[in-house]
Amino acid sequence: MEKIQNLIAVLKQCIPQLDIAPLQSHTPENSDQLTVLDWLYQQLSAQNLMVYEEWSEYNGYIPELKTLSDLSIPEDPANFIFSAIEEIDWSTASIDPAEIVYLLPWLEHINFYLKPHAVRLVDLLPLENAYIIAVRDDETLLQKLHASLEAFDMGINERQPMDQQQVLADIRQMIAG
Repeated sequence: MEKIQNLIAVLKQCIPQLDIAPLQSHTPENSDQLTVLDWLYQQLSAQNLMVYEEWSEYNGYIPELKTLSDLSIPEDPANFIFSAIEEIDWSTASIDPAEIVYLLPWLEHINFYLKPHAVRLVDLLPLENAYIIAVRDDETLLQKLHASLEAFDMGINERQPMDQQQVLADIRQMIAG
């Protein structure tokens, strides 16, 4: 299980406050994607380092992760996005209002506020819903994490930080089609 040991080593570099001992003592039975995903979720969520969210129910709140618990964020990023979508004239929109919840840049906007803390929220790919992790905001480490997950047919969505102007432009582009 060299691939698992590599993943554990990269997770240790990427996730602040991670204790790798439980991951090393309870490795997955095989390297199938769903087995590894279940193992990751069990191990990381037990340490309050990963949360699962269904996109249809997620509304931009900052995930309750140990890595973020001591950080001060000056405002609620979701409030800005809610104010932006309140202004949409749905009669002229090229997108179904029910679909926008899946496309809004929730994590990207939160990441804008996390940037000064050198932390970023990412979610695992190619999954239907979100397994969210707070990682160090370091491009080299993010690439290593993505590469180590590729061994299990997964990866990370890096969720590049977006300020308010970028969020507005993104929403306008979605609406215009």
